[in-house]
Amino acid sequence: MIFLEQLLPLLWLLPTLTSAQNNVGCSAACPPIGYENDSSHLCPGSPVEESAATRLHDICHPAVLSNAKLSFSRFKQPGHVTVIANYYTGCEAGRRESGVFAGIAQRIHDETLGKVNFVTSLKGGGNCAQWAGIYQSDALSMGLNNGKKPTTQPLTVSDTQYDLRDSFFTSPYPHPSYIILDENLVVTSKSVGPCCGYVSYYDCTDDVALGLDETLTKEIYAVYDRQIDALVAEEETTTTTTTTTTAAASMAAVDTTTTTTTPATISNIFNQPSTGTCQSTTWSDWSQCSKTCGDGGIQFRYALNSELPVETRPCPLTLPACPEQCVPEFGLSFEAKVIVSSGLDSPRDLAFHPTPGLHLGKRSEGRDFNPDEGEELWVVNGNSHDVTIVASLGTRAQQTISRKDRGYYHYMNNVTALSFNTVKGSGRNVDQDTFNYFAVCNDNLNDYLGSKEPNYFMGPTLYDTDTTSPNKAGKKNTVNRIGEDCSGDSADQCFFLHADMLHESPACIGITHDPEVLTAYGAVYWAFDTTGDNSGNGGQLVMFDFQQPHGPGSMDHSIASVRRYTEVKLFRDENVHAGMVVHPDKRRLFIVNPGKGSIVAVDVDTGRYSRTAREEYPIFSNRLPSFEYSIYECVDQEEVFVGGLKNPSGLALSLDGSRLFVAESGGRILAYEVETGALLQSIDLASFGYTSIGGLTISPETGNIYFVDMNANQVVMVDRAGFTFCTYQSVATPGFQTALAAAKAQVESECAGVSFSLTRDYTCQVDGTIPNGTLFEQVHTDGYASDNPDVQSMAGMDAAAALLANRTDCEYDGDLNFDALLLGGYYCHVCLPRNDGSSCDAGGSCSNVQWEGFTCDNEFFIDIDESKGILVASSHYFDKTYDSELELVAGVTYRFTVSTGAANPVLISAMPDYLPVLTIASRSIQPSDAVSNGPILLKTDSSTPEVLYLTSPGAAAIKLTINGGADASAWSLLDPTTSSATSFFSATTTATLVCAALAWTLV
Repeated sequence: MIFLEQLLPLLWLLPTLTSAQNNVGCSAACPPIGYENDSSHLCPGSPVEESAATRLHDICHPAVLSNAKLSFSRFKQPGHVTVIANYYTGCEAGRRESGVFAGIAQRIHDETLGKVNFVTSLKGGGNCAQWAGIYQSDALSMGLNNGKKPTTQPLTVSDTQYDLRDSFFTSPYPHPSYIILDENLVVTSKSVGPCCGYVSYYDCTDDVALGLDETLTKEIYAVYDRQIDALVAEEETTTTTTTTTTAAASMAAVDTTTTTTTPATISNIFNQPSTGTCQSTTWSDWSQCSKTCGDGGIQFRYALNSELPVETRPCPLTLPACPEQCVPEFGLSFEAKVIVSSGLDSPRDLAFHPTPGLHLGKRSEGRDFNPDEGEELWVVNGNSHDVTIVASLGTRAQQTISRKDRGYYHYMNNVTALSFNTVKGSGRNVDQDTFNYFAVCNDNLNDYLGSKEPNYFMGPTLYDTDTTSPNKAGKKNTVNRIGEDCSGDSADQCFFLHADMLHESPACIGITHDPEVLTAYGAVYWAFDTTGDNSGNGGQLVMFDFQQPHGPGSMDHSIASVRRYTEVKLFRDENVHAGMVVHPDKRRLFIVNPGKGSIVAVDVDTGRYSRTAREEYPIFSNRLPSFEYSIYECVDQEEVFVGGLKNPSGLALSLDGSRLFVAESGGRILAYEVETGALLQSIDLASFGYTSIGGLTISPETGNIYFVDMNANQVVMVDRAGFTFCTYQSVATPGFQTALAAAKAQVESECAGVSFSLTRDYTCQVDGTIPNGTLFEQVHTDGYASDNPDVQSMAGMDAAAALLANRTDCEYDGDLNFDALLLGGYYCHVCLPRNDGSSCDAGGSCSNVQWEGFTCDNEFFIDIDESKGILVASSHYFDKTYDSELELVAGVTYRFTVSTGAANPVLISAMPDYLPVLTIASRSIQPSDAVSNGPILLKTDSSTPEVLYLTSPGAAAIKLTINGGADASAWSLLDPTTSSATSFFSATTTATLVCAALAWTLV
């Protein structure tokens, strides 16, 4: 249960209503200020891309065009002009301006006999009738269009996927805003309306809003008149008939070869479906049963009736039981092959990276990788709050490396699931496409590793894994501790830097990417929110469209869409992972429902806006109208696609999409037919000792199944190698799908606007309401660390954020909200968990570098001054360099990040001279094991020699004095050239040297 006192601290965490436009203000500059190198912005002189021009959009107003389709390419005609407006239904000032736009639209459309068309979009809530009612009434009350109510203009498009905004008004372009396209669909003007910057409908008065009439009319007619003059001139040169040069005669001459009336223009431009009465009560015969065995599935019958076009019933036949068969992924026999057995800490989920090597490249953190060998598997660890990357999977070059976010206590707190955008070749703009991004969700209520009272401000985190492509150079998708770019041949330890985060699904246990290709960015994910039902009885399905990710180095969450599907009831059990997967062709989302022992199937392209979620679910990422937070209802779903499961967890889809695999955490994996939901085969892994299976995934190269076992801390493959493969027979009734497709085609072609579905509740009604404008106003700004959304940028330190440095009210139930620390640019603070929130190595202390990162007093950077022939150590923490001696303290692990080059390898020795062999506790480091680009970790304690040396051939060593270390007389120094020598130091030492170039720890 969420209580009001838990919500109040969040109110002042959210930016003010105008903050998202502070960087660009209301400037009409295109591209927006600060985005000059972003190619996704459509600016004057740019043609509309073919994909955007030809895409079909649903027209929802005027009523005469209801259910028609709009394609901007239809406006690509001589003399035509197209004007597009960008509004949000939740934006009160935008509502005021929309009325002016409607009046202008109807007047100019009529004056030009349909040559100029106006388009606006419905997004953010409500339905077309309501939205049109607002702008029509406002136009009438302001006396526009000669006092006549607009009826046929503007054309309102249902822009639920924000395609119009993201194609024509790519954020952060201000709003309200307008684009004018000429007859060739080239942008001639892009402008910002006079109500930009006003918070409410009443702040932007009629007098202010009416300023749009003069400016927009002037800009439209400048394009229109130029085109008409050109057409007249062209006609004059191709005919011998004297042409009247008056404006009226010019219009008549042009319009005799094209559309001359508004109705003709409408019928010529829009694709309108056929209409029919669709009130028949005559039903077809019942179909065959959908399955040939078992319960037989279902039957359906249909009628040409728009209110109830189809009915279903269970198959009434008694059929033989479905036999267990054999699927290729299991084979006739199998083995459980351990792939990774170390370095994992309660692994929860796993997924294959769509582009192996893109993230690590050939070298990262001083280690060599082989991006051209094998696949790349990513595993999330709940206990260590990080990701383990298995590079060159299944080859001799296989190795693992773990990586986390510097603010893992919020962004990866008990990370439980991950999913990649694997859609390659989507046709999206290169600066918008989120291919190779991944999102994680966290099974946590935002308690900062148990150090703070939960505030439920938690949800999925998005990351861009691309650190090697030329267009991602300097993007800081990975950074070092201090916030410098960590891509390329970096010796530093690297950390993820999140590309976005949304906060509407605390205690999330499942997430999957939606492979749709309609949105501009492809950043749609579906999540299992276990806390969704405010009554405390279960969770809900939530869709997160990050839309335009704010990118690394920003905290602006104002551009996104979050939709709650409250009718999809989800329940957890003791498991900590619930698999989810979207079928790319069927557009069905399969969800493990652990608490019910079932799989739910949801048709993701269904459901309708019902109301804003801001009142019922008052914890959300941003109050601006560009952030949509809605409740969707009337979704098509099968509540029990598969039932009778025991503690289900992981879920995966076969490569051909015909088989669905589900794991029971106790040890079984079951294969079901996607078409029928029939069980095909199951295997038992409990006999191999796997009784806590989490996530499942399937190799895109081999089709092999991989899973994680949370207690065994292993990645395991179901190995069919060397065994007999097999096939199976579908249990789907031949002809059932053909009959279903024929019925669907007939109903939808003869009944305009009717969608045919076997899982739809046709009695479900939604009366979408326009959100109350006050829900988009900022209530409190006191105490918020920074009103600048780019709080990690170089914009400078905010005075209010600086004051947080001195806050010490760190108590579990104290007043300080830890989210404010992150928003204020703190990664190191006395109140943050585990070593003041930093990721310094054990025993180190941190110092915050606001907006950037932090430094550690136990981290040194080692380089060589070749002109002087000496090693040089530097410290960001102390802001000093050292060339002769470092004083260290026993009980601390020190990190030496070496960047001396291959000719100058560095190692730690008990002697000041570089020696070819160093043995510590019976483990040898050969010269090739010395480090020239990468880290050396030295763990010290009371038994560590009080003097060691950083050495390199041909360079003076740096003396390491360990205060609290063992006296040199307690050590026996042996001659390394003798065969009896096993160590430079006594074998009883517990000193530890960790060399990152190796896969083991020297003890």
